[in-house]
Amino acid sequence: MSRIDPVGPGDAVRARVPAALAAYAETRATVLESGLVDRALKDLCARYLAEDDDVVAHAGDPERFDERERAALDWKHAIAWNSDAADAALWERLHAHFTEPELVELGYAIAFELGQQHWLGTLGLPPR
Repeated sequence: MSRIDPVGPGDAVRARVPAALAAYAETRATVLESGLVDRALKDLCARYLAEDDDVVAHAGDPERFDERERAALDWKHAIAWNSDAADAALWERLHAHFTEPELVELGYAIAFELGQQHWLGTLGLPPR
């Protein structure tokens, strides 16, 4: 007999409005967990947004993260905390490593994750 995994606390709240749970499940399945950009890179950005000390402390370290990852982390920082950091130099780096469709997906994933983490925080729930 197989076990059924319990839903997380965020999904338990979303389930109070079935359409909200369905919309979140669609975004999670098509953007956060799959899509054009590697899931590991989207997860790395989500970990930075959640202020994971291991990621935040080494975000600019070329020994730890390659240029593509560092560009994504810098853009994540610009989206979340300082839009002025999205200057011409950052856009040049981003376009060197990502196609426009990848940038749309990554930007959406970062913005969506940022909103989810803030919303869950207001409910006293963990970021993920």
